[in-house]
Amino acid sequence: MLHLIKRFFGHLTARPLTPAEHARIAGVLPPELLAIFDAMHHPDQRHSYTVWVRADARPDLAQAALLHDVGKIDGPKGAVTRSIATVLIHLRLPLPGGWTIYRDHGPIGSEVLSRHGADPLAIVFAELHPSPAPQGVEEADWNLLLQADDI
Repeated sequence: MLHLIKRFFGHLTARPLTPAEHARIAGVLPPELLAIFDAMHHPDQRHSYTVWVRADARPDLAQAALLHDVGKIDGPKGAVTRSIATVLIHLRLPLPGGWTIYRDHGPIGSEVLSRHGADPLAIVFAELHPSPAPQGVEEADWNLLLQADDI
Protein backbone atom coordinates (compact mmCIF):
# COMPACT_ATOMS: atom_id res chain seq x y z
CA MET A 1 0.00 0.00 0.00
CA LEU A 2 2.85 2.40 0.83
CA HIS A 3 4.18 1.79 -2.69
CA LEU A 4 0.87 2.97 -4.15
CA ILE A 5 0.71 6.07 -1.96
CA LYS A 6 4.26 7.03 -2.94
CA ARG A 7 3.45 6.40 -6.60
CA PHE A 8 0.32 8.60 -6.37
CA PHE A 9 2.21 11.59 -4.96
CA GLY A 10 5.15 10.94 -7.28
CA HIS A 11 2.76 11.12 -10.22
CA LEU A 12 1.21 14.35 -8.98
CA THR A 13 4.55 16.07 -8.41
CA ALA A 14 6.53 14.63 -11.34
CA ARG A 15 8.42 17.22 -13.32
CA PRO A 16 9.28 16.71 -16.98
CA LEU A 17 12.73 15.42 -17.77
CA THR A 18 15.42 18.03 -18.27
CA PRO A 19 17.18 18.25 -21.63
CA ALA A 20 20.29 16.74 -19.99
CA GLU A 21 18.30 13.79 -18.63
CA HIS A 22 16.67 13.22 -21.99
CA ALA A 23 20.06 13.35 -23.72
CA ARG A 24 21.35 10.74 -21.29
CA ILE A 25 18.43 8.47 -22.21
CA ALA A 26 18.99 9.12 -25.92
CA GLY A 27 22.52 7.86 -25.41
CA VAL A 28 21.34 4.40 -24.35
CA LEU A 29 18.08 3.80 -26.26
CA PRO A 30 18.06 3.18 -30.00
CA PRO A 31 15.97 5.74 -31.94
CA GLU A 32 12.94 3.48 -32.38
CA LEU A 33 12.77 2.75 -28.65
CA LEU A 34 13.48 6.37 -27.76
CA ALA A 35 10.41 7.34 -29.80
CA ILE A 36 8.32 4.94 -27.71
CA PHE A 37 9.78 6.38 -24.50
CA ASP A 38 8.99 9.89 -25.75
CA ALA A 39 5.33 8.86 -26.26
CA MET A 40 4.99 8.08 -22.55
CA HIS A 41 3.21 10.54 -20.24
CA HIS A 42 5.81 12.70 -18.48
CA PRO A 43 5.18 11.27 -14.97
CA ASP A 44 5.82 7.79 -16.40
CA GLN A 45 8.98 9.07 -18.07
CA ARG A 46 10.12 10.58 -14.75
CA HIS A 47 9.36 7.34 -12.91
CA SER A 48 11.18 5.25 -15.51
CA TYR A 49 14.20 7.53 -15.47
CA THR A 50 14.28 7.27 -11.67
CA VAL A 51 14.14 3.47 -11.89
CA TRP A 52 17.11 3.51 -14.25
CA VAL A 53 19.13 5.83 -12.01
CA ARG A 54 18.31 3.66 -8.97
CA ALA A 55 19.54 0.66 -10.98
CA ASP A 56 22.95 2.38 -11.12
CA ALA A 57 22.18 3.68 -14.64
CA ARG A 58 23.57 0.42 -15.98
CA PRO A 59 23.47 0.48 -19.78
CA ASP A 60 22.61 -3.24 -19.85
CA LEU A 61 19.49 -2.56 -17.77
CA ALA A 62 18.50 0.69 -19.48
CA GLN A 63 15.81 -0.70 -21.77
CA ALA A 64 14.17 -2.71 -18.99
CA ALA A 65 14.23 0.21 -16.55
CA LEU A 66 13.22 2.94 -18.99
CA LEU A 67 10.55 1.01 -20.88
CA HIS A 68 8.90 -1.25 -18.29
CA ASP A 69 5.69 0.85 -18.26
CA VAL A 70 5.28 1.56 -21.99
CA GLY A 71 2.07 -0.43 -21.95
CA LYS A 72 0.45 2.48 -20.11
CA ILE A 73 0.84 4.90 -23.04
CA ASP A 74 -2.79 4.65 -24.16
CA GLY A 75 -4.22 4.13 -20.67
CA PRO A 76 -5.56 6.56 -18.09
CA LYS A 77 -3.19 9.49 -17.49
CA GLY A 78 -4.22 11.20 -14.27
CA ALA A 79 -3.12 10.19 -10.77
CA VAL A 80 -6.69 10.08 -9.47
CA THR A 81 -7.96 7.96 -12.37
CA ARG A 82 -5.04 5.56 -11.97
CA SER A 83 -5.67 5.35 -8.23
CA ILE A 84 -9.32 4.50 -8.79
CA ALA A 85 -8.29 1.90 -11.37
CA THR A 86 -5.83 0.38 -8.89
CA VAL A 87 -8.51 0.10 -6.21
CA LEU A 88 -10.95 -1.48 -8.68
CA ILE A 89 -8.25 -3.95 -9.78
CA HIS A 90 -7.44 -4.93 -6.19
CA LEU A 91 -11.14 -5.37 -5.43
CA ARG A 92 -11.52 -7.41 -8.65
CA LEU A 93 -14.25 -5.10 -9.88
CA PRO A 94 -14.86 -4.29 -13.56
CA LEU A 95 -12.92 -1.42 -15.09
CA PRO A 96 -14.60 1.13 -17.34
CA GLY A 97 -13.59 1.48 -20.98
CA GLY A 98 -9.92 2.04 -21.66
CA TRP A 99 -8.95 1.59 -18.02
CA THR A 100 -8.22 -2.09 -18.71
CA ILE A 101 -5.04 -0.87 -20.40
CA TYR A 102 -3.74 0.18 -16.99
CA ARG A 103 -4.39 -3.30 -15.58
CA ASP A 104 -2.95 -5.05 -18.64
CA HIS A 105 -0.03 -2.71 -19.26
CA GLY A 106 2.55 -5.48 -18.72
CA PRO A 107 1.54 -7.76 -21.59
CA ILE A 108 0.69 -4.74 -23.77
CA GLY A 109 4.13 -3.22 -23.18
CA SER A 110 5.82 -6.56 -23.78
CA GLU A 111 4.11 -6.84 -27.17
CA VAL A 112 5.09 -3.28 -28.13
CA LEU A 113 8.70 -3.89 -27.15
CA SER A 114 8.79 -7.22 -29.02
CA ARG A 115 7.56 -5.55 -32.20
CA HIS A 116 10.25 -2.89 -31.94
CA GLY A 117 13.24 -5.14 -31.29
CA ALA A 118 13.85 -4.43 -27.60
CA ASP A 119 16.25 -6.52 -25.54
CA PRO A 120 14.80 -9.78 -24.18
CA LEU A 121 15.18 -8.54 -20.59
CA ALA A 122 13.17 -5.39 -21.38
CA ILE A 123 10.41 -7.46 -22.97
CA VAL A 124 10.09 -9.91 -20.10
CA PHE A 125 10.43 -7.24 -17.38
CA ALA A 126 7.66 -5.15 -18.97
CA GLU A 127 5.43 -8.20 -19.04
CA LEU A 128 6.13 -9.79 -15.67
CA HIS A 129 7.12 -7.10 -13.18
CA PRO A 130 6.56 -7.15 -10.21
CA SER A 131 6.72 -10.96 -10.24
CA PRO A 132 9.87 -12.82 -9.18
CA ALA A 133 12.55 -13.43 -11.80
CA PRO A 134 11.50 -15.93 -14.44
CA GLN A 135 13.74 -18.85 -15.28
CA GLY A 136 16.65 -17.88 -17.49
CA VAL A 137 16.88 -14.29 -16.21
CA GLU A 138 19.72 -13.23 -13.93
CA GLU A 139 18.02 -12.99 -10.54
CA ALA A 140 20.36 -10.25 -9.24
CA ASP A 141 19.58 -8.01 -12.23
CA TRP A 142 15.85 -8.67 -11.92
CA ASN A 143 15.86 -7.91 -8.21
CA LEU A 144 17.84 -4.72 -8.78
CA LEU A 145 15.17 -3.60 -11.26
CA LEU A 146 12.36 -4.50 -8.83
CA GLN A 147 14.05 -2.61 -6.00
CA ALA A 148 14.66 0.34 -8.28
CA ASP A 149 10.96 0.26 -9.21
CA ASP A 150 10.32 0.53 -5.45
CA ILE A 151 8.48 -2.76 -5.27
